Amino acid sequence: MVSLLEFTCSAGRKFPVEVRRRKGTRHLRLRLNVHNCIVVSMPWHGSDRSCLKFIDQNRQWLERQINAAPEVISVREWLQQSPWLTAAGRSFAVTIKEAFHTRRAYYRIEAEEAGIGLHLPVQSEGDALSALVRKFARESLAGRVAEQAERFGLNLSKVSVRDQSSRWGSCSSRKTISLNWRLVLIPPRLQDYVICHELAHLTEMNHSRRFWNLLESYDPDRREHELELDARTPQIMRVRAVGVDG
Repeated sequence: MVSLLEFTCSAGRKFPVEVRRRKGTRHLRLRLNVHNCIVVSMPWHGSDRSCLKFIDQNRQWLERQINAAPEVISVREWLQQSPWLTAAGRSFAVTIKEAFHTRRAYYRIEAEEAGIGLHLPVQSEGDALSALVRKFARESLAGRVAEQAERFGLNLSKVSVRDQSSRWGSCSSRKTISLNWRLVLIPPRLQDYVICHELAHLTEMNHSRRFWNLLESYDPDRREHELELDARTPQIMRVRAVGVDG
């Protein structure tokens, strides 16, 4: 069972509190998720009053987490700060343009400028840019996975691109790879690292020594890439996606 409360920090900012009551849970646990929502896990019969008391007891720790957390921003805000998208092992400069003769948003690779034009109808809805970037992610990531799988002589059944809240990717026992659409927002070397990580799971469905050895054969710099990705993750996971899950 999930209910919502509210927390006001000392600076006056208000944050939603998601209370998750679980059968079998014995202790209260507190965390800040990538949407900057406070999440409290507690026993099934725990009261809102006890939840708020627990939050207040941990106020100093929680405010440190809030102060250290990047803000949640939109896709448009991210592209204004960092106007690049990754595809096919390259970074492309992004320009957002108005499309006057169509009602549908589309993107176009502009080879001469080494860029990508994101074309939005003049009367487009507020989520049109987000939806277009996610369309680009679905198509470009599927192509990059296919390239890398062929490079390593691997077979996979399906690639899906979704809006995971905290994971960059996953691989199922049916050899289906699922990737986070935000992979198009990071540098090519890190995008390829995540793809190689999931491709290695096609052979080793675990994190055994055999898995890490295999991954290092795919990406010899995987340790450096892991550290860099970990450093970037808190900020990029807070880029807000709008629209239906891909």
